Amino acid sequence: MNVPVSLQPYLNQLSQYNDSGSQQSVLPYGDEDLFANLLQEKIANGQRVITSEEIIAELDGSPDHDFSSGAFGRNTTTSESYAADGKAAAIAPKEILEKIDRMARRVGVNADLVREVVRAESNFDPTVVSHAGAKGLMQLMDQTAKAMHVRNVYNPDENLAGGTKYLKSLLDRYDGNVKVALAAYNAGPGRVGRLGIDTDAELEAKYDQLPQETQRYVEKIMNRLQSNGTTY
Repeated sequence: MNVPVSLQPYLNQLSQYNDSGSQQSVLPYGDEDLFANLLQEKIANGQRVITSEEIIAELDGSPDHDFSSGAFGRNTTTSESYAADGKAAAIAPKEILEKIDRMARRVGVNADLVREVVRAESNFDPTVVSHAGAKGLMQLMDQTAKAMHVRNVYNPDENLAGGTKYLKSLLDRYDGNVKVALAAYNAGPGRVGRLGIDTDAELEAKYDQLPQETQRYVEKIMNRLQSNGTTY
């Protein structure tokens, strides 16, 4: 049963001001319908909605909200701790794999694909930084992290959320052509676009025009997926 609920009190909490002083929504993807649906679902199930941040956490894949402290972000009851530079302490590989599986299901991307991207990007080390400045498990550049609403790139949950959503956007952009999406993840969509590559067949025909690093990247991930019996 749908319970009539006004979203305005929540939307007021979820607005922020840009540099020009006008209000902006901070809802993930700007989708207020998703927010409304989740709010209705909680109320229909008899759950008490604590704050708007709880809804945002569920929609954008952010770490759990700690209701006891009122802090938004990492759940402070977990074993994870962060240094002054934002980097997390060592996390067991099994725990990272579990986070990958949960995030892949939430975003709607094959978990094996996300796992192999993480392996290729960081070898499951959430603190790694590349020479180009890419950071964390899925090696997010600062611009990408900002676009994906990632506040702490060293937080495994936030990094996985941002990286998986970005990978999903590339898979959607290239109509599920996995090799092209991987090439764009590594070399950037602009470089792939300038070569006129939109499909895996076009990528294979122009493979030698891609950077060698990107060629090795795509081959490594695809070979691991195929050896694991993953199909698309």
